[in-house]
Amino acid sequence: MRPTQQGTVYLWTLGLFSVFLLGFRAHLAFLLGSFALGCAGVAWVLARRNVRGLRVRREAPRRTRVGLATPMRWIVRHPGRGTRVGLEVEDRPARGAQPVRIVAELPVVEAGGESAVGAEVTFGRRGEIDLARQPLEIASRFPLGLFRVTGQVQAGGRLLVRAAEGRVTRRLQRVMHGRRPVEARRRHARGDDVIYGIREYRHGDDPRRIHWRTSARRGSATVTQWRTEEGREAVVVLGRGAGAGGSAGVHFERAVSSAATIWRACVKEHMRVTLDLGDGRPIRSLGDGRGLERGLDALARVQAQGNRKPRAALARLAGFRGRRAVLYVSAAREGGLKDALAAAAGRGGSHAVVPAWSKGLARFVRGLPA
Repeated sequence: MRPTQQGTVYLWTLGLFSVFLLGFRAHLAFLLGSFALGCAGVAWVLARRNVRGLRVRREAPRRTRVGLATPMRWIVRHPGRGTRVGLEVEDRPARGAQPVRIVAELPVVEAGGESAVGAEVTFGRRGEIDLARQPLEIASRFPLGLFRVTGQVQAGGRLLVRAAEGRVTRRLQRVMHGRRPVEARRRHARGDDVIYGIREYRHGDDPRRIHWRTSARRGSATVTQWRTEEGREAVVVLGRGAGAGGSAGVHFERAVSSAATIWRACVKEHMRVTLDLGDGRPIRSLGDGRGLERGLDALARVQAQGNRKPRAALARLAGFRGRRAVLYVSAAREGGLKDALAAAAGRGGSHAVVPAWSKGLARFVRGLPA
Protein backbone atom coordinates (compact mmCIF):
# COMPACT_ATOMS: atom_id res chain seq x y z
CA MET A 1 0.00 0.00 0.00
CA ARG A 2 1.17 3.50 -0.80
CA PRO A 3 -0.47 6.93 -0.91
CA THR A 4 -1.57 8.19 -4.27
CA GLN A 5 -0.48 11.60 -5.48
CA GLN A 6 -3.77 13.05 -4.30
CA GLY A 7 -3.41 11.25 -0.98
CA THR A 8 0.10 12.61 -0.41
CA VAL A 9 -1.05 16.18 -1.01
CA TYR A 10 -4.10 15.62 1.17
CA LEU A 11 -2.15 14.19 4.12
CA TRP A 12 0.63 16.80 4.09
CA THR A 13 -1.80 19.70 3.74
CA LEU A 14 -4.04 18.35 6.48
CA GLY A 15 -1.15 17.69 8.87
CA LEU A 16 0.49 21.08 8.43
CA PHE A 17 -2.85 22.86 8.70
CA SER A 18 -3.66 21.00 11.94
CA VAL A 19 -0.30 21.93 13.50
CA PHE A 20 -0.80 25.55 12.44
CA LEU A 21 -4.23 25.68 14.03
CA LEU A 22 -2.96 24.02 17.21
CA GLY A 23 -0.44 26.84 17.65
CA PHE A 24 -3.21 29.39 17.53
CA ARG A 25 -5.35 27.39 19.98
CA ALA A 26 -8.13 27.04 17.42
CA HIS A 27 -9.47 23.93 19.08
CA LEU A 28 -12.60 23.50 16.95
CA ALA A 29 -10.66 23.75 13.71
CA PHE A 30 -8.08 21.38 15.14
CA LEU A 31 -10.81 18.85 15.97
CA LEU A 32 -12.17 19.12 12.44
CA GLY A 33 -8.69 18.51 11.05
CA SER A 34 -8.26 15.49 13.31
CA PHE A 35 -11.58 14.14 12.09
CA ALA A 36 -10.43 14.52 8.49
CA LEU A 37 -7.19 12.71 9.38
CA GLY A 38 -9.25 9.92 10.96
CA CYS A 39 -11.21 9.61 7.72
CA ALA A 40 -7.90 9.04 5.93
CA GLY A 41 -7.12 6.23 8.39
CA VAL A 42 -10.50 4.62 7.74
CA ALA A 43 -9.85 4.88 4.00
CA TRP A 44 -6.55 3.06 4.53
CA VAL A 45 -8.34 0.17 6.30
CA LEU A 46 -11.16 -0.05 3.73
CA ALA A 47 -8.72 0.01 0.81
CA ARG A 48 -6.93 -3.06 2.18
CA ARG A 49 -10.21 -4.84 2.74
CA ASN A 50 -11.39 -4.07 -0.80
CA VAL A 51 -8.76 -6.34 -2.43
CA ARG A 52 -8.51 -9.06 0.20
CA GLY A 53 -9.68 -12.55 -0.78
CA LEU A 54 -10.15 -11.88 -4.49
CA ARG A 55 -9.31 -14.52 -7.13
CA VAL A 56 -8.13 -13.65 -10.64
CA ARG A 57 -8.10 -15.92 -13.71
CA ARG A 58 -6.36 -15.09 -16.97
CA GLU A 59 -7.85 -16.46 -20.20
CA ALA A 60 -5.98 -16.51 -23.50
CA PRO A 61 -6.20 -18.60 -26.68
CA ARG A 62 -3.86 -21.58 -26.90
CA ARG A 63 -2.27 -20.31 -30.10
CA THR A 64 -1.75 -17.01 -31.84
CA ARG A 65 0.62 -15.51 -34.37
CA VAL A 66 3.27 -12.81 -34.30
CA GLY A 67 1.72 -9.45 -35.15
CA LEU A 68 -1.85 -10.67 -34.73
CA ALA A 69 -4.14 -8.90 -32.25
CA THR A 70 -4.86 -11.57 -29.64
CA PRO A 71 -7.90 -11.26 -27.34
CA MET A 72 -7.25 -11.85 -23.64
CA ARG A 73 -9.61 -11.76 -20.67
CA TRP A 74 -9.14 -11.29 -16.95
CA ILE A 75 -11.87 -12.63 -14.68
CA VAL A 76 -12.05 -11.46 -11.05
CA ARG A 77 -14.02 -13.63 -8.65
CA HIS A 78 -15.13 -12.58 -5.18
CA PRO A 79 -16.01 -15.64 -3.07
CA GLY A 80 -16.71 -13.67 0.12
CA ARG A 81 -19.33 -11.25 1.30
CA GLY A 82 -19.76 -7.59 0.48
CA THR A 83 -19.45 -5.83 -2.84
CA ARG A 84 -16.01 -4.82 -4.09
CA VAL A 85 -15.76 -1.64 -6.16
CA GLY A 86 -13.15 0.40 -7.98
CA LEU A 87 -10.75 -2.46 -8.85
CA GLU A 88 -7.88 -2.48 -11.33
CA VAL A 89 -6.19 -5.52 -12.89
CA GLU A 90 -2.62 -4.93 -14.10
CA ASP A 91 -0.81 -7.40 -16.33
CA ARG A 92 2.45 -7.53 -18.30
CA PRO A 93 1.91 -10.50 -20.67
CA ALA A 94 5.42 -11.03 -22.06
CA ARG A 95 8.52 -9.34 -23.37
CA GLY A 96 8.02 -7.86 -26.79
CA ALA A 97 4.23 -7.66 -26.40
CA GLN A 98 2.21 -4.54 -27.12
CA PRO A 99 0.95 -2.96 -25.00
CA VAL A 100 3.73 -3.69 -22.51
CA ARG A 101 1.50 -2.92 -19.53
CA ILE A 102 -2.26 -3.45 -19.40
CA VAL A 103 -4.43 -1.81 -16.76
CA ALA A 104 -8.07 -2.89 -16.91
CA GLU A 105 -10.73 -1.38 -14.66
CA LEU A 106 -13.53 -3.31 -12.97
CA PRO A 107 -16.14 -0.98 -11.48
CA VAL A 108 -18.07 -3.58 -9.42
CA VAL A 109 -17.66 -7.23 -8.36
CA GLU A 110 -20.67 -8.57 -6.51
CA ALA A 111 -20.38 -10.87 -3.51
CA GLY A 112 -20.13 -14.47 -4.60
CA GLY A 113 -19.93 -13.43 -8.25
CA GLU A 114 -17.35 -12.52 -10.84
CA SER A 115 -16.65 -9.82 -13.35
CA ALA A 116 -14.56 -9.92 -16.53
CA VAL A 117 -12.67 -7.42 -18.64
CA GLY A 118 -10.81 -7.95 -21.91
CA ALA A 119 -8.15 -6.38 -24.11
CA GLU A 120 -6.16 -7.19 -27.24
CA VAL A 121 -2.44 -7.94 -27.08
CA THR A 122 0.00 -8.19 -29.98
CA PHE A 123 3.00 -10.47 -29.46
CA GLY A 124 6.24 -9.61 -31.20
CA ARG A 125 8.16 -12.85 -30.59
CA ARG A 126 7.33 -16.40 -31.50
CA GLY A 127 7.69 -19.30 -29.08
CA GLU A 128 5.92 -20.78 -26.09
CA ILE A 129 5.03 -18.32 -23.35
CA ASP A 130 4.35 -19.44 -19.81
CA LEU A 131 1.96 -16.74 -18.63
CA ALA A 132 2.08 -18.12 -15.09
CA ARG A 133 5.60 -16.74 -14.67
CA GLN A 134 4.22 -13.22 -14.73
CA PRO A 135 1.87 -12.70 -11.75
CA LEU A 136 -1.09 -10.42 -12.08
CA GLU A 137 -1.57 -7.40 -9.86
CA ILE A 138 -4.95 -6.38 -8.55
CA ALA A 139 -5.25 -2.87 -7.13
CA SER A 140 -7.82 -0.56 -5.60
CA ARG A 141 -8.06 3.18 -4.83
CA PHE A 142 -11.40 2.85 -3.07
CA PRO A 143 -12.49 4.76 -1.09
CA LEU A 144 -11.58 8.47 -1.56
CA GLY A 145 -8.60 7.66 -3.81
CA LEU A 146 -6.07 8.51 -1.10
CA PHE A 147 -4.28 5.12 -1.09
CA ARG A 148 -3.52 2.52 -3.75
CA VAL A 149 -3.46 -1.05 -2.46
CA THR A 150 -1.77 -3.62 -4.72
CA GLY A 151 -1.66 -7.39 -4.35
CA GLN A 152 -0.05 -10.03 -6.56
CA VAL A 153 -2.14 -12.97 -7.72
CA GLN A 154 -0.85 -16.07 -9.51
CA ALA A 155 -2.81 -16.75 -12.69
CA GLY A 156 -1.89 -19.64 -14.98
CA GLY A 157 -1.98 -20.04 -18.72
CA ARG A 158 0.28 -21.01 -21.61
CA LEU A 159 0.34 -19.50 -25.05
CA LEU A 160 2.11 -20.64 -28.23
CA VAL A 161 3.01 -17.76 -30.53
CA ARG A 162 3.52 -18.91 -34.11
CA ALA A 163 5.69 -17.20 -36.69
CA ALA A 164 4.34 -14.42 -38.87
CA GLU A 165 3.33 -15.40 -42.40
CA GLY A 166 3.28 -13.79 -45.82
CA ARG A 167 2.35 -15.08 -49.27
CA VAL A 168 4.21 -17.12 -51.87
CA THR A 169 4.95 -15.75 -55.33
CA ARG A 170 4.15 -17.36 -58.68
CA ARG A 171 7.81 -18.14 -59.13
CA LEU A 172 7.79 -20.25 -56.00
CA GLN A 173 4.53 -21.91 -57.06
CA ARG A 174 6.19 -23.06 -60.27
CA VAL A 175 8.96 -24.68 -58.24
CA MET A 176 6.42 -26.24 -55.88
CA HIS A 177 4.43 -27.86 -58.65
CA GLY A 178 7.19 -28.51 -61.16
CA ARG A 179 4.85 -27.58 -64.03
CA ARG A 180 2.96 -24.64 -65.49
CA PRO A 181 1.10 -22.68 -62.77
CA VAL A 182 -2.34 -22.85 -64.47
CA GLU A 183 -2.23 -26.64 -64.81
CA ALA A 184 -0.80 -26.99 -61.30
CA ARG A 185 -3.61 -25.00 -59.73
CA ARG A 186 -6.28 -26.94 -61.63
CA ARG A 187 -4.94 -30.35 -60.65
CA HIS A 188 -3.91 -29.53 -57.10
CA ALA A 189 -7.19 -27.83 -56.28
CA ARG A 190 -8.66 -31.30 -56.63
CA GLY A 191 -5.70 -32.76 -54.77
CA ASP A 192 -5.51 -35.99 -56.82
CA ASP A 193 -4.97 -37.09 -60.37
CA VAL A 194 -6.21 -40.50 -61.46
CA ILE A 195 -9.77 -41.78 -60.95
CA TYR A 196 -9.93 -45.36 -59.70
CA GLY A 197 -13.42 -45.92 -58.31
CA ILE A 198 -16.60 -44.62 -56.68
CA ARG A 199 -18.12 -45.09 -53.24
CA GLU A 200 -21.00 -43.92 -51.07
CA TYR A 201 -20.93 -40.32 -49.87
CA ARG A 202 -19.65 -39.87 -46.31
CA HIS A 203 -19.99 -36.91 -43.98
CA GLY A 204 -17.11 -34.51 -44.62
CA ASP A 205 -16.55 -35.46 -48.28
CA ASP A 206 -16.00 -32.64 -50.75
CA PRO A 207 -19.34 -32.02 -52.55
CA ARG A 208 -17.39 -31.31 -55.74
CA ARG A 209 -16.53 -35.01 -55.91
CA ILE A 210 -20.15 -36.17 -56.15
CA HIS A 211 -20.72 -38.24 -59.31
CA TRP A 212 -24.16 -36.99 -60.25
CA ARG A 213 -25.05 -39.57 -62.93
CA THR A 214 -24.24 -42.51 -60.69
CA SER A 215 -26.02 -40.81 -57.75
CA ALA A 216 -29.16 -40.37 -59.87
CA ARG A 217 -29.07 -43.98 -61.05
CA ARG A 218 -28.54 -45.42 -57.56
CA GLY A 219 -30.76 -42.99 -55.73
CA SER A 220 -28.06 -42.06 -53.19
CA ALA A 221 -25.09 -39.70 -53.18
CA THR A 222 -21.97 -41.26 -54.65
CA VAL A 223 -18.51 -39.70 -54.75
CA THR A 224 -15.52 -40.28 -56.99
CA GLN A 225 -12.25 -41.55 -55.55
CA TRP A 226 -8.91 -40.51 -56.96
CA ARG A 227 -5.43 -41.88 -56.71
CA THR A 228 -2.60 -39.48 -56.06
CA GLU A 229 0.01 -39.24 -58.77
CA GLU A 230 3.10 -41.17 -57.70
CA GLY A 231 6.28 -39.19 -57.05
CA ARG A 232 4.58 -35.79 -56.84
CA GLU A 233 5.55 -34.22 -53.54
CA ALA A 234 7.27 -31.22 -52.00
CA VAL A 235 9.78 -31.00 -49.17
CA VAL A 236 10.38 -27.82 -47.16
CA VAL A 237 13.72 -27.77 -45.34
CA LEU A 238 14.68 -25.05 -42.83
CA GLY A 239 18.39 -24.25 -42.65
CA ARG A 240 20.39 -23.40 -39.56
CA GLY A 241 20.85 -19.89 -38.29
CA ALA A 242 24.23 -18.19 -38.00
CA GLY A 243 23.53 -17.08 -34.43
CA ALA A 244 20.86 -16.14 -31.92
CA GLY A 245 21.21 -12.35 -31.78
CA GLY A 246 21.70 -9.31 -33.94
CA SER A 247 21.17 -9.52 -37.70
CA ALA A 248 21.63 -13.32 -37.60
CA GLY A 249 18.65 -13.63 -35.28
CA VAL A 250 16.55 -11.38 -37.52
CA HIS A 251 17.45 -13.45 -40.59
CA PHE A 252 16.53 -16.69 -38.85
CA GLU A 253 13.14 -15.33 -37.79
CA ARG A 254 12.46 -14.35 -41.40
CA ALA A 255 13.51 -17.84 -42.47
CA VAL A 256 11.04 -19.39 -40.01
CA SER A 257 8.27 -17.08 -41.26
CA SER A 258 9.11 -17.99 -44.87
CA ALA A 259 9.01 -21.71 -44.07
CA ALA A 260 5.63 -21.29 -42.35
CA THR A 261 4.30 -19.42 -45.40
CA ILE A 262 5.48 -22.11 -47.82
CA TRP A 263 4.22 -24.93 -45.59
CA ARG A 264 0.74 -23.43 -45.40
CA ALA A 265 0.66 -22.82 -49.17
CA CYS A 266 1.57 -26.44 -49.92
CA VAL A 267 -0.95 -27.89 -47.47
CA LYS A 268 -3.76 -25.62 -48.67
CA GLU A 269 -3.16 -26.81 -52.22
CA HIS A 270 -3.52 -30.44 -51.06
CA MET A 271 0.02 -31.37 -51.97
CA ARG A 272 1.92 -34.23 -50.45
CA VAL A 273 4.43 -32.18 -48.52
CA THR A 274 7.03 -32.79 -45.82
CA LEU A 275 8.41 -30.22 -43.40
CA ASP A 276 11.93 -31.20 -42.32
CA LEU A 277 13.64 -29.11 -39.66
CA GLY A 278 16.69 -31.36 -39.58
CA ASP A 279 15.86 -32.79 -36.15
CA GLY A 280 15.04 -36.30 -37.40
CA ARG A 281 11.28 -35.83 -36.93
CA PRO A 282 9.83 -34.72 -40.27
CA ILE A 283 6.19 -33.68 -40.40
CA ARG A 284 4.11 -34.90 -43.34
CA SER A 285 0.84 -33.92 -44.93
CA LEU A 286 -0.47 -36.54 -47.38
CA GLY A 287 -2.62 -34.26 -49.50
CA ASP A 288 -5.65 -34.32 -47.21
CA GLY A 289 -4.97 -30.98 -45.55
CA ARG A 290 -3.89 -32.55 -42.28
CA GLY A 291 -0.63 -31.78 -40.57
CA LEU A 292 -0.84 -28.01 -41.01
CA GLU A 293 -1.20 -27.27 -37.30
CA ARG A 294 1.60 -29.65 -36.30
CA GLY A 295 3.98 -28.01 -38.73
CA LEU A 296 3.17 -24.48 -37.60
CA ASP A 297 3.60 -25.52 -33.95
CA ALA A 298 6.99 -27.07 -34.71
CA LEU A 299 8.11 -23.89 -36.48
CA ALA A 300 6.97 -21.83 -33.49
CA ARG A 301 9.35 -23.79 -31.22
CA VAL A 302 12.33 -24.34 -33.55
CA GLN A 303 15.73 -23.01 -32.49
CA ALA A 304 18.33 -21.40 -34.72
CA GLN A 305 20.98 -24.05 -34.09
CA GLY A 306 20.81 -26.82 -31.49
CA ASN A 307 20.98 -30.40 -32.80
CA ARG A 308 19.36 -29.66 -36.14
CA LYS A 309 21.12 -30.99 -39.26
CA PRO A 310 19.25 -29.80 -42.35
CA ARG A 311 22.05 -30.77 -44.72
CA ALA A 312 21.74 -34.35 -43.46
CA ALA A 313 18.05 -34.18 -44.36
CA LEU A 314 19.02 -33.34 -47.96
CA ALA A 315 21.39 -36.31 -48.01
CA ARG A 316 18.58 -38.62 -46.86
CA LEU A 317 16.30 -37.35 -49.61
CA ALA A 318 18.97 -38.11 -52.20
CA GLY A 319 18.74 -41.77 -51.22
CA PHE A 320 15.04 -42.03 -52.15
CA ARG A 321 13.85 -42.74 -55.66
CA GLY A 322 11.42 -40.49 -57.48
CA ARG A 323 11.18 -36.80 -58.13
CA ARG A 324 10.10 -34.03 -55.82
CA ALA A 325 10.22 -30.29 -55.28
CA VAL A 326 12.78 -29.35 -52.61
CA LEU A 327 12.50 -25.87 -51.10
CA TYR A 328 15.45 -25.02 -48.88
CA VAL A 329 14.85 -21.95 -46.72
CA SER A 330 18.27 -20.53 -45.89
CA ALA A 331 18.85 -18.28 -42.87
CA ALA A 332 22.50 -17.58 -43.76
CA ARG A 333 24.84 -17.85 -46.71
CA GLU A 334 25.67 -21.52 -47.33
CA GLY A 335 27.97 -23.06 -49.93
CA GLY A 336 27.51 -26.28 -51.88
CA LEU A 337 23.70 -26.19 -51.81
CA LYS A 338 23.16 -26.47 -55.55
CA ASP A 339 24.49 -30.01 -55.94
CA ALA A 340 22.89 -31.20 -52.68
CA LEU A 341 19.48 -29.85 -53.73
CA ALA A 342 19.71 -31.35 -57.20
CA ALA A 343 20.45 -34.77 -55.71
CA ALA A 344 17.63 -34.42 -53.16
CA ALA A 345 15.09 -33.40 -55.84
CA GLY A 346 15.88 -36.42 -58.00
CA ARG A 347 15.80 -36.71 -61.78
CA GLY A 348 13.07 -34.48 -63.17
CA GLY A 349 12.48 -32.78 -59.81
CA SER A 350 12.64 -29.08 -59.02
CA HIS A 351 14.45 -27.19 -56.29
CA ALA A 352 15.10 -23.67 -55.06
CA VAL A 353 16.96 -21.86 -52.29
CA VAL A 354 14.79 -19.30 -50.51
CA PRO A 355 17.35 -16.78 -49.13
CA ALA A 356 15.78 -15.23 -46.05
CA TRP A 357 19.04 -13.36 -45.34
CA SER A 358 19.00 -11.28 -48.55
CA LYS A 359 16.71 -9.17 -50.73
CA GLY A 360 16.30 -12.20 -52.96
CA LEU A 361 13.63 -13.43 -50.55
CA ALA A 362 11.10 -11.17 -52.33
CA ARG A 363 11.31 -13.41 -55.42
CA PHE A 364 9.72 -16.26 -53.42
CA VAL A 365 7.91 -14.87 -50.37
CA ARG A 366 6.34 -11.45 -49.88
CA GLY A 367 4.22 -9.70 -47.28
CA LEU A 368 6.36 -10.53 -44.24
CA PRO A 369 6.56 -7.83 -41.55
CA ALA A 370 9.62 -5.61 -41.79
